Amino acid sequence: MKYWFGKVHLWLGLPLGSLFLVISLSGALYCWEPEFAAITYKENVEPQQKPFVAISTLKKSVESALPNADLRTVYYRGTSKAVQLLYYVPGTYYHANLNPYTGELIHLQDMKKGWLNNLKFLHRNLMLGDVGREIVHWGTLLYLLMITTGIVIWWPTRKSQRKQRFTIKWGASKKRLNYDLHNVLGFYSSWILIFLVLTGLFWGFQVVKSSIRTLYQEDLIRYDVPHSVEGTPQSEQDQYRLMDYLGEQFRHQYPDRNIRISNPHAADDPIQVSVSSKDRTVTSVDHYYFDRYSGKRLTGHFKNGLHTASSGFTTWNGLMYDIHLGNLFGITSRLLVFMASLIGASLSITGFIYWWSNRKL
Repeated sequence: MKYWFGKVHLWLGLPLGSLFLVISLSGALYCWEPEFAAITYKENVEPQQKPFVAISTLKKSVESALPNADLRTVYYRGTSKAVQLLYYVPGTYYHANLNPYTGELIHLQDMKKGWLNNLKFLHRNLMLGDVGREIVHWGTLLYLLMITTGIVIWWPTRKSQRKQRFTIKWGASKKRLNYDLHNVLGFYSSWILIFLVLTGLFWGFQVVKSSIRTLYQEDLIRYDVPHSVEGTPQSEQDQYRLMDYLGEQFRHQYPDRNIRISNPHAADDPIQVSVSSKDRTVTSVDHYYFDRYSGKRLTGHFKNGLHTASSGFTTWNGLMYDIHLGNLFGITSRLLVFMASLIGASLSITGFIYWWSNRKL
């Protein structure tokens, strides 16, 4: 039986090796996207003993660089971080990082360009658009079979084999060392990689997501839709003043969390305020809604509301992000995902070396 599992592992490994070298390595690097972004996008500022400037002031600072852009959200991330404005421009969107104390534009980033965004696209679709996305999705499905066959091959059939299956013999020959690096590290990393693969399949195949929706009976739940009650037409300045007020209130109430405020567009759109933790776990985000005219908080059974009232499917969906990005347990889980992804990338190399050294000439 192990013979045939070995053949399947080999037949899948040779064509998938290069693909998952790219996917795993880009994923490992992208684990540190927040840290890379802080440096690349100049997100850190010196805290000052003064209030934040108004949103209207922030908007004016960006207008010369993006004169026809559409402001979508304002994102506050604490006293030592730049405030981030999200702008939509046909075909792309921009993040504008500004000093919250002076309104100075620090960095403007097209979020479809730059090395950090390209790293994300490389991981998602090999920078090949829809075709690349399908390659990644189907390759991920086959990689699940590779992990499964790898565990079966690794599993010791005799008690005397157990120790060598769990330890790397560093003083052995190069050939044996390469075998141990592939075999032992592959086993340890598999228990993390399998969760990364399963969460990837959740996004990659609609049938998987639909099955989970059905399991949680999500389609049977009736949600309220938050709406503003249309009143006296507002000026743009009135709108921003209300957003400023909400931003100040939430920053005071939640000083250790991130606050994102939406800029409503349609006449009955509410202002949405999202409160998230510093580790950016999706499952812990709370959403609040306010009437854009009166500022009154809107209540109801909303699809995206307080995280403690989320449906099973909404929680599951957020959990998929938190597991895949390594945010579930903070820096510890990110380190585990990073190390497992690095090992996953190395398996393509050690596996090829093992095959090459044992091929029949």
